[in-house]
Amino acid sequence: MCGIAGWFGTDAEKRVKTALKRMEHRGRDASGYVPVRGGVVGHNLHATVGHVPQPLTEGKAWMVGNLEIYNWKQLAKKHKLTNARNDAELVFKLLMNTERPETVFEMLDGPYALAFHNGTHTFLARDDLGVFPLFFSEKPLAFASERKAFPNLRELHPSKFLKYTNSKLEHHNKLQTPPETKGTIDTLIHHAIMKRVAGYEGDIALLLSGGVDSAIIAHHLKESEVPFTAVAVGLEGSSDLARAKKFAETIGIKLNAFELSKEEVLEKIPLISKAIESSDPVKVEAAAVVYFASKKADKKVVLAGFGADELFGGYARMHRTPHLEQKWALQNIYERSTYFVNVAGLLAGSEVRVPYLDKFLVNHVVASKDVSLDKKQTLRKIAEKKFGDLAWEPKKAAQYGSGFSKVLPKPKSPFLKQFHPTNKKLGALISGGKDSWSSILTMARLNYPIACLICISPLREDSWMFQLPDVELIKQQAKASGIPLILRESSGKKEEELKDLELAIAEAQLNFGIEGVISGALSSEYQRTRIESICLSLGLSSHAPLWGINHENYLRSAAKNLEFVIVSTAADGLDDEWVGRKITPEVAEDLITLSKKHHFSPAGEGGEFETFVENAPLFKGRINYKSAE
Repeated sequence: MCGIAGWFGTDAEKRVKTALKRMEHRGRDASGYVPVRGGVVGHNLHATVGHVPQPLTEGKAWMVGNLEIYNWKQLAKKHKLTNARNDAELVFKLLMNTERPETVFEMLDGPYALAFHNGTHTFLARDDLGVFPLFFSEKPLAFASERKAFPNLRELHPSKFLKYTNSKLEHHNKLQTPPETKGTIDTLIHHAIMKRVAGYEGDIALLLSGGVDSAIIAHHLKESEVPFTAVAVGLEGSSDLARAKKFAETIGIKLNAFELSKEEVLEKIPLISKAIESSDPVKVEAAAVVYFASKKADKKVVLAGFGADELFGGYARMHRTPHLEQKWALQNIYERSTYFVNVAGLLAGSEVRVPYLDKFLVNHVVASKDVSLDKKQTLRKIAEKKFGDLAWEPKKAAQYGSGFSKVLPKPKSPFLKQFHPTNKKLGALISGGKDSWSSILTMARLNYPIACLICISPLREDSWMFQLPDVELIKQQAKASGIPLILRESSGKKEEELKDLELAIAEAQLNFGIEGVISGALSSEYQRTRIESICLSLGLSSHAPLWGINHENYLRSAAKNLEFVIVSTAADGLDDEWVGRKITPEVAEDLITLSKKHHFSPAGEGGEFETFVENAPLFKGRINYKSAE
């Protein structure tokens, strides 16, 4: 693996030395940095064949990068660059010979993060799913493989590449031409695994978590006679350890199972939280599984089954519109998991490789309409042929199945905040109702700072996207919460109003430095699809924490956590007496009973009723207003 860093301007070398020292403390070998033209310093440790020092230079051109390109030899032969000694050198030569770097990025099979300068322009890019991290700042231009390397870095969206010319930074879309694939899904999984171990002469470990994802990897490794060590970790009596043992016996491999104490895990939590730069409990707990498994394995390369849930429909929230939700999950996986997997492995001294995020496998599964995304049925059917009924046993997420979710003292977020005070800044779409404020509260509790509120006020009542808000009351909510408000009017015309939303989000990105957007979408595909599309175009992550939630349970939760009233109704059974009614936990039960009788959503997701939040945990006081007819 690699630590890369660069800085344009004065005192560049001093700044990058500091950055690389920070990386060294988190598992990266930061020795051997080399100054290059333009005040940029870079360092690389990984090389596919041999060690070729970085930065790579030729004339005024240079490149630094972290690359794991599996088809570099084929590309070298095809483009008659057989003098390239490893993947980095091959990519450097390809980039020097083209005016369109995006065509080179499209050729690459494998994860990468790189900075390239051709004498005139500087380019920053990473692989399409963001397996390898890359962060940047615009003024002055700086880049690094870890956010903490320099001040004010933000993450590069994997779908984008950056072009820097004469102090101007441009965001460009990468080419997205799906590669041709042949064979069954199981065959593609096999190829994805073999790529990641081919040519590697050291010992390999596999994180056998007790699920079908990693068990399938184990089966392929054994069938191909690849030597490996299977490792499982968990608290005493954890379900993951029990399931991993079952799979190991069925496959016929030795399992190194490690029972850890709560004290042993908790002792390393501060280190892990700081390393992955997150105080989000879910991320820290899942990262702890990767860290301990990699540490106990004590191998340079570790294979893991991450990415299978996103690809094959393993999350409960993916039940409603599986193929859309698969698309969204993969689109945002760089923010959800690839970074903590990468860094937690490095912290333990390992390089974690993820076969399920293989370029060819992903494109094949996404393009196929025959793949069942209901609780990973397609993958389980493949596993059934190998493991029988064991393939259908339910499996909890790693942090729960291992028992690590029981380690952190409650409340978890405040405990973690002492190690990493804040996560990345988010902007929140609001209409004044319970859904937007419930979503905001959910993300705030996970230590995500809400940098600004974004409200669109349509000029017509039949807007497809937006509720018609009372602007003055929205301003009062913003004042009560102490969160800045971006308020923009919109025509309210279908599709045209999306341009107004994009302008508002772009304003939040420019003025408040947000890296993601929170929405209160529960099940509206129309709204969610368009919000996701806008976030993708702007290079932002999208967060819909209520998506797929049970509507009855959600209403009960909202009634406990917020004080809100119904301000309008549009459903049978909801007469005028409901308008202005406060939804307490007791009233919520009445509303749920009524929704069953008249067949409407108890959460009001279909527009059956609209709400206004009078008070919330983030408010400094209740909002006072006068009721109107």
